[in-house]
Amino acid sequence: MAPKISSVRLYVEASLGLDAGIILDRPQAHYVGNVMRKQVGDPVVLFNGRDGEWFGELQEVRKNQALVHVKSCLREQTPEPDIILYFAPLKKIPTALVVQKATELGVSQLAPVQTARTNADKIKHDKMVLQAIEAAEQSERLSVPEICKLEKLSAVLKHRDLDRPLIFCNERLDKKAPLEQLADLKKFGKWAVLIGPEGGFSEEEVSQIMASENVRAIGLGPRILRAETAVMASLTLLQAVCGDWN
Repeated sequence: MAPKISSVRLYVEASLGLDAGIILDRPQAHYVGNVMRKQVGDPVVLFNGRDGEWFGELQEVRKNQALVHVKSCLREQTPEPDIILYFAPLKKIPTALVVQKATELGVSQLAPVQTARTNADKIKHDKMVLQAIEAAEQSERLSVPEICKLEKLSAVLKHRDLDRPLIFCNERLDKKAPLEQLADLKKFGKWAVLIGPEGGFSEEEVSQIMASENVRAIGLGPRILRAETAVMASLTLLQAVCGDWN
């Protein structure tokens, strides 16, 4: 008999396998029992980024803890696109939107970068991790992107993997047809996207970026986009040409 469809899908760190017993932590137990009003015997879907997606049933629901009995595998773990998003942190709500949408669009790492015009000189790392987990749970992806620590742009350019093409989204670029500009990058199998702050990159930063190896500068159309919009546009283009939308 096919497992019942569940409206509860949770990321866990524990290993998943047939007949495993998974203890949900306090926030998850509260969500399952008090928010979603689930009871013993109700279905739950679990994933951990390693073992695929599994169907389970609630065996126990308490105020601070819940237990799930893992019963069957729904999806095997499959490779996902290897995409790093370098972005300048924005204000609270736009940054949350970047984390959410980049997770939905399949990035493997979100790497905040401090630039000359960055609006924030620090980030709430733990908050961003929780936002990425929630977006992964809701979008049905099988993994949660890594949230990196904030780094200066100069450090990123100095230490980045030169075998990974860096797609530099420059709103002032006159070049057109970004799909054509990305077409020959599929062969690399891994990519990085760089999005600037609301005020854009300084002239000095643009020179530093363009002087780095394996950089592909692309434009994002005739209009100036907000930073969070540029994130969604650039990742959509990359996934359509090189990623798992193709």
